[in-house]
Amino acid sequence: MRAIATVLGIAFLLWTAVSGGGRAAEIEAQREPGRYAPATDRPIPSDKVAATFAFDPAVAPQDRQAIETAIAGARPEAQQLIARVDGLTSISVGPLRQAAGTTRGLGDGYAVELDLGPVAQHLGTRGISRVVLHELAHVIDFAILPDALRETLDAGVPDGWGCEQGRSGACAVREERFAESFAKWAMNDIGVDLFIGYKVPPPGPTLDAWGAPLAQLAASR
Repeated sequence: MRAIATVLGIAFLLWTAVSGGGRAAEIEAQREPGRYAPATDRPIPSDKVAATFAFDPAVAPQDRQAIETAIAGARPEAQQLIARVDGLTSISVGPLRQAAGTTRGLGDGYAVELDLGPVAQHLGTRGISRVVLHELAHVIDFAILPDALRETLDAGVPDGWGCEQGRSGACAVREERFAESFAKWAMNDIGVDLFIGYKVPPPGPTLDAWGAPLAQLAASR
């Protein structure tokens, strides 16, 4: 399977070397100040609401299938939130330098790049799901989450430990804390033995309780 990568704004998803070696990687996202924040002040255009992901023509069929499988495996509420922002999102696949994925603002949308090759090799489909859902969480965060909800969700994420490279653990920025927690919630998987991310502890008191505001947002129209 070819590599897959995602970019969204100022946020990183690090994955540590797994047993037997492997290069360090990160998922990086950048938020364009003021765009879609707070979400209630900037509704998504109707044409974007009706659209879906724009895959780069160079994306291999097996890579696209891997991405779609990751989304289909997420809990229904997460899929509903993803469906709100898929029309804003373009996806490309290819090798990234020291990154598993990145997300960046692109005009009135977001460009996600995924590098799934190393992730698939070391972490399998579970790792692919984590990377894909982490990056799409950045789009959801930047495009539709009101600031008050961002603060509420972040309050439910424990502080991490350590501060490797000034990015992970206790040094992880809010955007990455949310994206990592969203991916865990969406997968219903706290990440035991899944060596990818920012070393952020699982949100609490439970994944369902932490994600209840997201489920309510998914149910609202």
